[in-house]
Amino acid sequence: MKKIITGMCVLIGLSGLVQYGIQAIDHKDDDKVNIIKMQKNFRAWQGVGSNGKLIYVTTDRNEKFSLSNTISVYGIKGNFIKEKTKAYIGMDSHKRFMSFGDCYVSGDFLYATVYNFNSSPPEKDRISRIVKYRLSDLKQIKTYDIGEGTAESLVKYKESFWVVYHDKNEIRRFDTNFKFLESYPLSEQFGGEGGYQGIFFEGDDLYGNLHGSNKYGENYAQGMDKYHFDGHSFKFVERIKPPTYGSGQGVEKVGNLIFWTDRPGNQIVITNKGKINQPKY
Repeated sequence: MKKIITGMCVLIGLSGLVQYGIQAIDHKDDDKVNIIKMQKNFRAWQGVGSNGKLIYVTTDRNEKFSLSNTISVYGIKGNFIKEKTKAYIGMDSHKRFMSFGDCYVSGDFLYATVYNFNSSPPEKDRISRIVKYRLSDLKQIKTYDIGEGTAESLVKYKESFWVVYHDKNEIRRFDTNFKFLESYPLSEQFGGEGGYQGIFFEGDDLYGNLHGSNKYGENYAQGMDKYHFDGHSFKFVERIKPPTYGSGQGVEKVGNLIFWTDRPGNQIVITNKGKINQPKY
């Protein structure tokens, strides 16, 4: 794996934060990172989506760490609004549980990846789906089968949906009905914790956030990889250091804000997009 050569400023000492709500943390360069702590354990376990007004957080674990899919909803200032437990109860053809991955807001809908990876199927039987919800009431609208692999995150770009995988160094392109179109390799290697958990596009640049540690005292999040898409292939540009130790799950970009899922911190981290392009090393 290549060394991290650029990045965002390091944030430490999260354990002393106020438990709920949004908190501003000052850095030596006067940048701020906002933190939204979840109201229940393991709620910030998988992904995050936002429309700029509300924040949607996905997990496949309940408070006792048993497999169960929940969508939590917070206001942009950190106020808890509601949650939908048992938000997806579909199983694969062998009756295996399917877990939420990351989520993504597009128009009036929330899209979430689901996969059977956490039920330990044989590798050849790993499959994924996309589940579509109505934002207004989180009613499940439709489910799309997208084939083999462990799909972690999706984003819309160039009138297509693009999906990345926990267990594959590639990004797949689908039409708006999730019919497969093409696959593109992504060159960077990832560690044993897994591959890309969250993605977004900024113009023709793809940002992919790699899987981080599940708890403190292990390893700082692997990093966010930036690629440039020339219409035919993705060229690696740099690896960026995430804003917190645990920001190694799903991400979402809305306007100038980036939302990061911090699993060990059980929180959503919000940063300004401009900080990504500021070298820190």
